[in-house]
Amino acid sequence: AGAGMGAGRLFFLFNSFFCMGRDPKHDYKSRCIYHITMGKAAGCPDFSLVSGSIDQPVVTKTHIGKIIESHILNLPKLCPSLQILQYVIMPDHIHIAIFVRETLPQSVGKYIAIMKVRSLQEIRALNTGITDVFSPGFHDRRLRRCHKLKAIIEYIQKNPYRLLVRRYNPEYFKKINNIEIGGKLWQAYGNMQLLDNPFKGPVVIHRSDSEALVMAKWGRWRHLAENGGVLVSPFISQHEKMVRGMCEKVDGKVILLVNKPFGEREKPAAHDFELCAKGKLLILAPMSELPSGRETFLYLNSIAETIALPREG
Repeated sequence: AGAGMGAGRLFFLFNSFFCMGRDPKHDYKSRCIYHITMGKAAGCPDFSLVSGSIDQPVVTKTHIGKIIESHILNLPKLCPSLQILQYVIMPDHIHIAIFVRETLPQSVGKYIAIMKVRSLQEIRALNTGITDVFSPGFHDRRLRRCHKLKAIIEYIQKNPYRLLVRRYNPEYFKKINNIEIGGKLWQAYGNMQLLDNPFKGPVVIHRSDSEALVMAKWGRWRHLAENGGVLVSPFISQHEKMVRGMCEKVDGKVILLVNKPFGEREKPAAHDFELCAKGKLLILAPMSELPSGRETFLYLNSIAETIALPREG
C-alpha cells in the first residue's frame, strides 16, 4: 500500500469492497463474451447426474436439468444478439459461455433473470413442492484480451471430468513433487485443478501503490474471488493476508506460494488442510528451502505472476 496507508485504512477498504456488486465500470450491454455461473438452490433436486469413467464422463440431465437446458437454448430467441457458445449442466451448478455480438437493449443480467424465472415457473408447474431452483443472482466473468476463448470453452466442457477426478482419485489432492513452474521444480499440495483455471490473478501490493490503485486492485481481486477465479500469492504482507481473508470469506479459491518444502509426512495446518480437502486451496512449495527476506518475497511474487498468465492452447 502507499507509504501513508496503514492496516486500519486498508481494513476500511476491505469492508467497502466486501459490499460492492459487479464491475461498476462495465454496463453489461456491450459486445463481449461472458462466462456465467449459476448455482442450485439448497432445496432443489440435482440438475444432473455425472457418471461414467474419467476418460468418458456421462452427464445425464434430470427433468429439472432438461427444462433449464431448454431455456438456456431459448436465450437467443429473447435477443438475437445473444449467442450460446458452450454450456454444461452439472448436478449443483451451470456454466454458460455467452457471446454478446451487438450492444444489447438491456443488460445481459436481465436475460439471465428471465431465463431463471421461466425455468422456475415451468418446473414449479410440474412440482409445486419446489420453491426455488437457483441460488440468488449469478456469477459472471468477462473475457478480456488476455483470456483465450478455447481455454474457456475447454474449462466448461471439462467440468464433468474434473468432478470425476475428485470423486475417484482423492490422492489427487495429496502432495505431488517435481512440478515445473518458472523454470524451477515445485511441490504441490491441494487442488491441482486450480492451475488449469483460466481466471487467475496475482495478489501483489507495492509500497508505492497509491490509495486509488490499491482500491482498484481490491475491486478486481474481490470480483475474481466471488466469480470462480483464483487468487495467487505468497500472501506475506499484512495487507495481502487481508486479501486472502476476503477471498476465503466469499468462498473463493487460492494458490498459496511458500518458501519451504513440505516434510516427508508433513501436512498443511488444520485450516489450510480443510481448504485443500474442499478443493479451495493449492499450496506450492520449492523443492529446496528459499531464504527469508525481501529478495525471496519478490521472487515469489514473480512466480505468482507467471502462474496467473493465461496458458497456451
